[in-house]
Amino acid sequence: MSTAQEQEPQLPLYRRIAQSIQQDIMQRSLVAHTKISSEVELARQFGVSHGTITKALESLVREGVLYRQRPRGTFVAEAAEPFAAKSGNIQPDVEVESVELSPSAFRMPRHTTFVGIVIPHLGTDFLDSIVLGVESMTRSFGYGLSFAYSEEDGGLERYHIEQFLRQGVAGMIIYPCDHRVQKRAGHYFSSPQDQDRIAMLQTLQQRNIPFVLQDRYVPEIDCSYVISDDFMAGYASTEHLIKLGHQRIGFVTIDYMVTSSGERYAGYLQCLQDHQLPVDDSLILSTLKHAYPPVYNQYAMIEPCCSADIQGLHAYLQQPERPTAVVTMNDYVAVQVLYVAEQLSLAVPTELALVCSGGSSRIGAMLRVPLTAIVQPANELGRQSAYILHNLISQRFSSNRQIKLPISLLVRKSCGATATSAAKTLPYLADR
Repeated sequence: MSTAQEQEPQLPLYRRIAQSIQQDIMQRSLVAHTKISSEVELARQFGVSHGTITKALESLVREGVLYRQRPRGTFVAEAAEPFAAKSGNIQPDVEVESVELSPSAFRMPRHTTFVGIVIPHLGTDFLDSIVLGVESMTRSFGYGLSFAYSEEDGGLERYHIEQFLRQGVAGMIIYPCDHRVQKRAGHYFSSPQDQDRIAMLQTLQQRNIPFVLQDRYVPEIDCSYVISDDFMAGYASTEHLIKLGHQRIGFVTIDYMVTSSGERYAGYLQCLQDHQLPVDDSLILSTLKHAYPPVYNQYAMIEPCCSADIQGLHAYLQQPERPTAVVTMNDYVAVQVLYVAEQLSLAVPTELALVCSGGSSRIGAMLRVPLTAIVQPANELGRQSAYILHNLISQRFSSNRQIKLPISLLVRKSCGATATSAAKTLPYLADR
C-alpha cells in the first residue's frame, strides 16, 4: 500500500490516506464486497489516530468506494453506474410534471452506499436541524447522504425521487411538500390535487423501496413516518393561554391543511371544549395563503410578504370583538400577526397575547417581542427517520414504524407570562 506521504502534500492528511486506500484497492484488484483492514489496523499501519482513519473511510463511503455493515466491518463497494443527471441539477428542457416512475428507475445494486433525502428547502432552523439529525445518523451507519430540494413543488419532488432511484439509492427520507388533506368524520383524506403523490408512494411500496416520511404523513399510505405530537402542540398552546386568564382565544392558520396543521387546529378545538369555552368562528382566521416566507432565509421571516394576508389580519384584529390572545399555526404566521399588531398599535402581550404552536425556537428569540412557542424536536425527528430507514434497508424491521415525538413549550414575553430559560417538555394526553 502506498504511504500517505506519497500523495499530494497540499491535501489534508485524511484525504491523502483515503487516496492511498483507494489506490491499494485498485492495485490489488479487490472485487466488490471484499472486506478491508479494520480501522485499528489501518491506524497502526499509517501511524495516525483512529479519528483520522475514520474520517478517511467516511470520505470513501460518501464517494461510493466503500460501504459499511456494522458491526461486520468496511467493504469494497460495487462500481457506481454512470447517470446523466445528478439529483438537484435539472436541465431547462425537463418537463418535471410529466415524469413517470418507470420500471428501469428501480434497478438497484445488491449493496448501495448512500440514501437520499427530499426536503422542500433549507434556510429555516426547523429543516436545517432535521437534515443535521439525518446526516449524523446516516454517517454513523456508514451511508453517504444525497440531498434534493422539491421547492414546494410536487412535480419536482417526483422528479428527484426518480433520479435517486436511477442512481441506485438504498432508501429515501421524504418530507412531503404541502400534501393537502381534508377531514371528514374525524379522519383525514388526501385532497384530489395530491393523488399523484399517493400513486408514487404506492409504486415505491410495490417495488420494495424503503422510505420514511417526515413531519407529516399521507393518510392513504400505510408506511413508516416520524412526526411531532402536533395535537398536543395545539392543545398545550391554547391551555397555556387559558391558564393566563384568556377566554377569547383565536387560531390563525393558512387556507389549506396538511396533517401537522390539521392536528394543531384539532388540539386547539379540543382544549376549548375541555375547558367549557365556546368555539367562536369569528376568532378563527383560516384564509392566509403563505405558511413560509418566499425566500427561505431565517432573517427574511421578520418582514411580511403577502399584502392579501396582511389585509386579512388587519380585518381580523380590528373586529369589534377581537381575540385577546392568538395561537398561530407556525412561527412565520406568528411573525405576520406581530407585524400587523404593531401597525395597529396593539401592544403584545398586554393587549394581545401570542403563542406559536409549531416551528423554530430560534426565530422567536430574534423578534422585537420574543415569541412563546412550541419547540419541535427537529434534530431528533431527523435522527429517528434515519434510524428507521437503516433498519428497513437492513431488514431488521419487518413492519412499519410510526413515531410521534413529544414537544416542549418555551415561554417568552409574547404570552405575558414570566419567561423561562428552558423549554418544558409536555407529556402526551392520556385520553383524547
